[in-house]
Amino acid sequence: MTNQHVLIIDDEPDIRELLEITLIRMGLNTHSADSVTQAKELLTEQHFDLCLTDMNLPDGNGIDLIHMLKLSAVKTKLAIVITVFGDAEHVVTALKAGASGYILKDDDFMGINNAITCMVNGGSPISPTIARYLLTELSMSSEQGKDDEQHVLSPREHEILILVSKGYTSKEIGEILELSFHTINGYVKNLYKKLSVNSRTEAIYEATRQGII
Repeated sequence: MTNQHVLIIDDEPDIRELLEITLIRMGLNTHSADSVTQAKELLTEQHFDLCLTDMNLPDGNGIDLIHMLKLSAVKTKLAIVITVFGDAEHVVTALKAGASGYILKDDDFMGINNAITCMVNGGSPISPTIARYLLTELSMSSEQGKDDEQHVLSPREHEILILVSKGYTSKEIGEILELSFHTINGYVKNLYKKLSVNSRTEAIYEATRQGII
């Protein structure tokens, strides 16, 4: 993960310092911003491999920055939310906006290591608390029509979706199923299309909501 550049967006100096220390120990290059305005300037001028953003900032919301990553002029495309807000509204809003991960500040900061590693390898890091929420609260609203939705995916697609939900990368899934990396990516793209999503995190959320997993 050398030569990777990460933008940290948080208005709390202590949080930024802890994240910087963690990332530097991993061999990553860190940059920081304490507001939406400053972050937008950096995202416009530079390319980052990943940005870690808080939700509530002094002059706006981290969600605005996640939406900004969809612009063609912005080269940074991956974002993880790191925040104190673990309620349904914040989580769902962030994931639908395109966040590729959701981490709570209450988590052990050393767990950031695993989250970043997972992200760089194509995974979607989510705090255990958030994962439990997705697997319980959202599944409660998906019981109706569960049997019908099961038929949306082929058996192989469903098998791969289960592995994706467990955090395996495409390479790891290929090794487990003895299929090529490109074949797995093809199945994953079909999953995205059938579930009308654009990322692994959204796929897990939508599949859980529909009762597919």
